[in-house]
Amino acid sequence: MGLVSPNNEKNRARGEADSSRRKFLQTAGVAAAAFLVRDSSRAQGATSRDFLPQVNPHFMITPDQAWDWASFKSQGGPTYAGSAGWKRYTDFLISKMPEFGAVDLDYVEIPYDHYIVDDWPDRRTHIYDSGMALEKLISDGTPVPVVASYGMTSGFTPAEGITAPMVYYDPTHPPDNAQIAGKILVCQTVQYPDPPYTSSFLDNFTLTDYEWRSPGKWAPLFTPPHTSATTSYHSRWVWSQLNAFAAIGIKGHAAGMVVVYDLSPGAAFGLAQRSVYTPDGKAGLGAVYVNCPTLTLDRVNGAKVLVDAKAGKAATLTLSAHFERNTGKAIIAYLPGKNYGTPRDEQVLLATHTDAMSLIEENGGLGLLGIMSYFNHIPKTARPRTLIFYFDCRHFMPGAEAAWPQFDYYTIHPERLKTIVATLGMEHMGGRQTVEAGPGGNNYVYSSELPENGGVITSLMDVYNNNIWLVEAIAKAATDHHWPRVDVKAGNVEPGLNGGFQGSVKSPMNKGRAYKIPGIGLAGDWPGGWTQTYAQLDTEAGPHGFDKDYFVQQIAGLSQLTGELMLVKPIVIDLGWGELKSALINLTGSAFVRRQDARTRRRTLVDQYFAAFRKVEVAAHSDAKVALKELVANVSAWVVPDKQADLRTLVDARIFKLS
Repeated sequence: MGLVSPNNEKNRARGEADSSRRKFLQTAGVAAAAFLVRDSSRAQGATSRDFLPQVNPHFMITPDQAWDWASFKSQGGPTYAGSAGWKRYTDFLISKMPEFGAVDLDYVEIPYDHYIVDDWPDRRTHIYDSGMALEKLISDGTPVPVVASYGMTSGFTPAEGITAPMVYYDPTHPPDNAQIAGKILVCQTVQYPDPPYTSSFLDNFTLTDYEWRSPGKWAPLFTPPHTSATTSYHSRWVWSQLNAFAAIGIKGHAAGMVVVYDLSPGAAFGLAQRSVYTPDGKAGLGAVYVNCPTLTLDRVNGAKVLVDAKAGKAATLTLSAHFERNTGKAIIAYLPGKNYGTPRDEQVLLATHTDAMSLIEENGGLGLLGIMSYFNHIPKTARPRTLIFYFDCRHFMPGAEAAWPQFDYYTIHPERLKTIVATLGMEHMGGRQTVEAGPGGNNYVYSSELPENGGVITSLMDVYNNNIWLVEAIAKAATDHHWPRVDVKAGNVEPGLNGGFQGSVKSPMNKGRAYKIPGIGLAGDWPGGWTQTYAQLDTEAGPHGFDKDYFVQQIAGLSQLTGELMLVKPIVIDLGWGELKSALINLTGSAFVRRQDARTRRRTLVDQYFAAFRKVEVAAHSDAKVALKELVANVSAWVVPDKQADLRTLVDARIFKLS
């Protein structure tokens, strides 16, 4: 199909062998009703069938209700953990929970050193001539009209700023530490590298292969998409360079730093990203930050600064900021199932984060409310599993969740994981896609495409792991609710449907990955316009960056997925099925006794796997065991001895669980 990633020869060899899987999943959207309708695959009672998993539109929040919630949140601005905006937002969430049936709220208090630039809500704090600027740069005597943003945790200057010669960071001939010390280091983000691309580059900055995706117009795989189609990938490439520049400035003892982003003025304005200004780049409680005040500029306002820096001219840099010890709070709430409070209770964990700078970046809390409201309409006796709602607040603390593991609720209470059957995460919901247009790409506007063709940010769906049932459940939910722009990925555990490299979804909200529990996670593509301080209901691209209809479509699809996860038998979504599928699909030609027969025999093994799994879905466990035994017999006959043991172990584990 011409879509195999150029750096993965093994994928080419497996493309034909994976035809069975492709045949199943390519039809998932148009024939989804044929999937997931087998009642015997669900752990349900008679009353559950009246309500689940199909979504009752009368129970759903309305687009106008979604708009009202988003409007309330936007009025408070950024919601960094412990801030006034965050307290206002989480107070709203907590006030709604009892109304929507939630009980037994629990909390984890999380102290941290919060880096604050008081630039909300006034954009004039970035404009030199406003008389209110908190972020200022004078380059060779000429004020820079607009400063886009700053480096988080980078420090601060005296009110009069710091004045020093500038030194340009040329990556081909970089200055040494002695040349950087005491100066203002000026860095310019580099362009994309030339192909062939590494797997890491493909994973982060291009569209990659997938398990399933919705119909529509999509950019080519394995090539960075142009900013006239989407700003997400290029913006991500640009700001991802900040931490490396910070490390150079810190090591060289720079007096301050300026980073010129290759972004339009609109795309760069207010752009705030996690950066950790410590000697080792690590954050955590008690971290000691290095003072290297950093400003960021767009390509237009930064052009003269680059010329001046290359000439060694002087500059005055001002950044008014401070650190403050704040305390955030994670929130846990329960919507009881029919067995809540008894040893028979099983649970589904839904998670998001409440902290960040903009509306779309952290409106997953509104998503959880929408789902909580929906299931509160269903009688407790018809809810076969309890829903747990986890509102975390570590996402935009320095270093993110990984820097604060001791405050994870289930690190504190690991015994409470035992009853969790599945997980569902969500973040970045309802956003419109932004693009760069006009001369030099310096007009930052919304895409004019239809939602299904890229007018909204992509709903990237993480599946852990690559279980067929999970993928098909997403396909069905997207199809049933006309949910556009859905891209399902399991990560690099196997090639995608086209035989190419399959990227991963960068979202810790699918808590299943960390907890080793089957799960699904939605992360609207990022950053686009969604990591900018002033990107609330309106953004730098114009009014109404929040698409209330798209948001409700996502809630409807996620509610259906929640219902499916409340019903599915644990054996169906057991992680071992994905592990076995990956092991079979990833068998290379050299793994077969007769290499010339590798394609056909690999295809037969995968077909047998699918046949066995379909029997498990309909609870025909005896038939499934027979199919698995036939599979392992063929493994013994066709696969070289040193590759058989791992496959036998995986198959034996399936048979044992079915027994």
